[in-house]
Amino acid sequence: MSSVCEPVTVVVTRRVLPGREADYEHWITGITKVALTFPGHLGMNVFRPQRLGDSYILVYKFDSGEHLDAWVQSEERARWIAEAMTMTSESGVEEASGLETWFTLPGQNAMVPPPKWKMAIVTTVAVFVLANLIGPAVRHLTPTWPSLVSSLVSTVVVVVLLSWVVMPRITRLLARWLYVDTVTPRAP
Repeated sequence: MSSVCEPVTVVVTRRVLPGREADYEHWITGITKVALTFPGHLGMNVFRPQRLGDSYILVYKFDSGEHLDAWVQSEERARWIAEAMTMTSESGVEEASGLETWFTLPGQNAMVPPPKWKMAIVTTVAVFVLANLIGPAVRHLTPTWPSLVSSLVSTVVVVVLLSWVVMPRITRLLARWLYVDTVTPRAP
C-alpha cells in the first residue's frame, strides 16, 4: 500500500450527516487517542468545515509506510471506521509521501500537488534562506562542537522549521501562484 522508507501523509475527507457533527467530533477525539498508541504515528490535524455541509479533512502522518500499514490493517482502526460510516455520507482517502506533502492546502477536497518546478523553486528559496540563517546561528552558539555535529543540528532545525512552520505558511501565501491550474477558489 505505501512506501516503507519515508514518512507518509494521509488525507481523509468525510462529509458528516446533518445533526451528527457532535458525534463525529467525539469520534475524532477517540480515534486520535487510539492511533497515537501505534508505532510511528506522528499526529493528526483536523480541518473542520467552514460551511454547513462541507467535509471534514483529517490529515495524519506516519514515519513509514510499514507503520501506516500496521495501522490501516489493525482491528482497532476497522472498528473506528465502521463507526464513522454510520455518521458520514461520503469519504475519500489520499496518501502521499515525500516533498509534495509540504505543498497541501487545508480546505481542498483533493490533494493535487503543484507542478514540480514550482515546488523546486519555493523549496530552494526556503532552504537557502533558512540554511543561511540557522547555520551561522548554530555555529555561533556551539563554537567548540565538531563541524559535522553543528551541521547535523542545523539540518534538523531547518527541516523541522520547513515541515511545521515555513512551508505551510509559504504554501498559503503563494497558493494562487502554486495552484493556478489545480485550485478552484471557494466562495465566501
